[in-house]
Amino acid sequence: MIPRIDERGGAPAVEAAIVAGILGLLVAFTVAGVRVAAAESATEQAARAAARLASIQRQPAGAAMVAAPAAREALSTRGVRCTALDVGVEVSGTLALGAAAEVRAEVVCDVPWSDLGIPGVLGTHRSRATATSSIDPLRER
Repeated sequence: MIPRIDERGGAPAVEAAIVAGILGLLVAFTVAGVRVAAAESATEQAARAAARLASIQRQPAGAAMVAAPAAREALSTRGVRCTALDVGVEVSGTLALGAAAEVRAEVVCDVPWSDLGIPGVLGTHRSRATATSSIDPLRER
């Protein structure tokens, strides 16, 4: 007589290990996605801060000088570390009294993937944001 082998149970430990691995990857990618969204939000905040601070300067050169430190401060306050940070400021319109003008600030921040919750992964995520701020046409010049 041939012994009968019970094949109903399989290997529950192997199945649990596979499910745990898949769940772990799902959690890791969810955390990374949330951190990427937070970095994007911080970059948008930095662009708004740079544009707002640049718009109250009296000279276009002064606007460019204050925008980068404002963006850097906004990013560090939110806990975002940039391996490369580029802040560009452009003044459109004329700065004559009564004329409409605005400042446009663009912030580009390269955030390492290791800071975004995926340790061991090389490279960076480029986060880019643009904001504009109107210059008060009746302000003291």
